[in-house]
Amino acid sequence: MDALILFLFIIVIIMLNIAIFIFYKKGKLNLIISGIILMMLAPVFGFSSGALFLQFYDWSSGGTGEGAGYGGAFLGLITLANGVLLLVFGIIRWGIKWIQT
Repeated sequence: MDALILFLFIIVIIMLNIAIFIFYKKGKLNLIISGIILMMLAPVFGFSSGALFLQFYDWSSGGTGEGAGYGGAFLGLITLANGVLLLVFGIIRWGIKWIQT
């Protein structure tokens, strides 16, 4: 079940990135704003994926389930890094456009 959760997370992040770049190319969304939106979504993805990992954890194995929290935190950090990357690219692009004018 954890592979399914990870697969769905990857699909959602890829779809978000595709939608962001489509809206950016159409001129409807700035990269800086989209980076901030993704950074705000990072805790939501982290907590929800950690909760899902914990929900489907096999308690009969004798563990405490803290790996589910680590997995959720890791997915949240990946989303945060994606948002920071978009924010930095947006700032660099804005700076280059500002220098050229």
